[in-house]
Amino acid sequence: MIRLLTVLLLGALIVPAAAQGQTATDLLAQGIRAYAVREYDGGAWLLRRTLSFQGPDALPAADAARALMYLAATELSRNQRDSALAAARRLIVVDPKYRPDDQAFPPQVIALYQEARRSAPNVSIRALGDTAIRPGVDAFAVRLTATTTPDVAAALTSADGRVVRTLYTGPIRDSIDVRWNGLDVSGNPPPAGRYAITVTPTGRDRRGAWTLRLPIELTRPAVDTAPLPVAPPDSLFRPERGDYQGAWRALVPGVLAGAAIVVLPKVVASGERPSNARLIVGGTVTAAGIAAFLSRQPDRTLPGNTQYNRNLRETWRRNVADITRRNAERIRQARIVIRPAAPVLTTAEAP
Repeated sequence: MIRLLTVLLLGALIVPAAAQGQTATDLLAQGIRAYAVREYDGGAWLLRRTLSFQGPDALPAADAARALMYLAATELSRNQRDSALAAARRLIVVDPKYRPDDQAFPPQVIALYQEARRSAPNVSIRALGDTAIRPGVDAFAVRLTATTTPDVAAALTSADGRVVRTLYTGPIRDSIDVRWNGLDVSGNPPPAGRYAITVTPTGRDRRGAWTLRLPIELTRPAVDTAPLPVAPPDSLFRPERGDYQGAWRALVPGVLAGAAIVVLPKVVASGERPSNARLIVGGTVTAAGIAAFLSRQPDRTLPGNTQYNRNLRETWRRNVADITRRNAERIRQARIVIRPAAPVLTTAEAP
């Protein structure tokens, strides 16, 4: 007897180390063996560890139900009745059609399972695993299964319990697939965070006072968007109204150029009379300077500059609108990743 206790004690000490790197199926087999030899503490650890695997490493539904049944039996044998009842309720959520083998479990374990069934809704919820969808295009699906025909309401809820979008209202006949297209009630993708697919009874079934939740985590991979063009600086705009400074800048070069055309040839070639052509050209240049001076009088609108500035602004606005549209399309087409966790059942008897 002492030798057996020593072996069991050593086994309990080395179980956590040996469990590292093993598959969920391996740990399930070890947990069942631990229950068979009444090594309940180590068995409970092994069974909880095997149920903690997620994604492709997780147990199949049938094996998960078996692990939960053995966990309920193990916890009851450890005099942890509340934990045993919680495991049994979780089993019913995983597989409401599960029936324990009365040859493998003692009557008190079968009685505890039946007690859990009396307070359970006989409705299960299951997701296939991590899913990436394009909001408004693809859908995230969960399957609801029931052994009776309850009337339920299913909704996507936020972490604080607010309904983000109602997904289904009606009866469950054997099973139905409930789908969410990744959009909230206003038609927009909700922000990243923690949510849940929440199922509650309706109508006559409301007396059951149970809530079934499938927690999900919503993440958004980074989207590569283009930066918006900056507004054109003031230095690029032309004055739209004349001023004295600009008027004089337009007048002086024209008058000087006209005078130079008339005077300089006479200075260089003294004694020659200015030709009529030179006088005409000089006068024309001077007149152009005067016209430019008059066109730039203070408070007088400069139509060419006004149109130039208008074109500059409109080009910038078109570029902003185009890049904004393309960024919105990239965001809309970006996928969101939905990661479901283990379902949680809450009843009036076991809040």
